Amino acid sequence: MAKQQTTKSIYDFIYLDVDRIHSYYAQLMDGLPNQKTSSSSKNKKFINKATAGPRDILHYEGQKEDVKEESLEQLMDMHHVLPRDMINLLDEYQLIEKKLAASNLGKLVMIKGLINFSDFETLGKNSDSVLELLGDKSDKERLEIKTVLNVIDAYPIGVQATMQVKSNVTHHAWMALDKKYLTSAHLVAALKHKSLSSEEFVVLGILDAIPDKFVEDDSEKDLNKFRKNLLDKRPFFEAIFSMNGVYQEVIGRPDDSYGITPISIFRVMKAKIES
Repeated sequence: MAKQQTTKSIYDFIYLDVDRIHSYYAQLMDGLPNQKTSSSSKNKKFINKATAGPRDILHYEGQKEDVKEESLEQLMDMHHVLPRDMINLLDEYQLIEKKLAASNLGKLVMIKGLINFSDFETLGKNSDSVLELLGDKSDKERLEIKTVLNVIDAYPIGVQATMQVKSNVTHHAWMALDKKYLTSAHLVAALKHKSLSSEEFVVLGILDAIPDKFVEDDSEKDLNKFRKNLLDKRPFFEAIFSMNGVYQEVIGRPDDSYGITPISIFRVMKAKIES
């Protein structure tokens, strides 16, 4: 079972990849519960009094205690606690790394930091209005911005998030988000904050891309060999690679950032601890 928390707290989830959460929980627990039974018991004392002897000669009063145990069972909906329990289970089984590092590539990581959301879908729908609000820009600058907005409008992933993580050094992480797993909090965040959030959020996800400077020479050679093999057999891959390069350059992961496939994004709200 998941470890009991010593500090009472709740997780305020703003992003939940429900499919992965259910999959991981089912693998760890050999199944996915719909409900959970909780039972409690308490003892009740019943006192029986007895009087012996004639009242006018001898009066004796004794009592006997009988203990009866009552049990109470409750069925609880597991839908809202599964994400929390899954995180605790992953941590208990030591399946979560707690830092961004090239050595953790392909592993589950949990990081905390300041976050920024970019809603490209909304931006793309209002590209003409954005251009009008840009103010005094040259025709060349407007054309470049319009080109970027067209790229954004055509890209199927509508929301991205970037995160600034501080440990001994400052790292940055980049994430593409599926809107069906998001709450509306990311839209409100864009109105509250000019750039990064004022409070720290926690991200649990798969570290699946590392800054270019950490890519080893052998891996780079293997990637180039794979690319050349595709181009030799199918020249049209050149156009695909070129388009992918444009997308990556305009709205993709920056070269100096880690890339994460997020599973959950949340903030921890802790109870007041009495001193």
